[in-house]
Amino acid sequence: MAEVEALAQRLVELNEEDLTVQLGALSQYIEANPEATLIDSFEEIPVPRGAFDDLLKAGKNVFGPASSGAYKIFCSPVEGVLIKDPELAKELSKLMDEKTTEASAKAAAMIAPILTGSLGLPQSLAVVVGALLVKKLAKGTSDFICNTWEKNIQEIPDSTNDTSLTSTTNP
Repeated sequence: MAEVEALAQRLVELNEEDLTVQLGALSQYIEANPEATLIDSFEEIPVPRGAFDDLLKAGKNVFGPASSGAYKIFCSPVEGVLIKDPELAKELSKLMDEKTTEASAKAAAMIAPILTGSLGLPQSLAVVVGALLVKKLAKGTSDFICNTWEKNIQEIPDSTNDTSLTSTTNP
């Protein structure tokens, strides 16, 4: 699990578009090299010039169906259809509520085996899909941005540390 979490940590730091391109590149690589489905065979794949749009499209083609299946995982009650372990579901919910990079990586690492077991995704693709799902789920909120911003403001020497500016509710 530590290896998956370390990979997830690197992946959640990518923006959504780059992550989707990596998903496309990896899916094409796996198609040509079926033995590359395990996590230990994962490496970020360099994107050749001119291939970005094609790989982005390929990534979206993989993510679409995986996202539909994963919707049941995230949008089911705590004792959801695909998450049979209520403790796992509670932990996943807790991590998603934290909205930090570390929590996102842990959530993506927890999601990967569920995607592999429930949706039949290869392990290496499941980690990328998990990271992308976590990023998309977190995208709708700006709490993470505001909390990070507030911490940075407080760390700046001679700042007024007036958190009343950052503690307003987000629209």
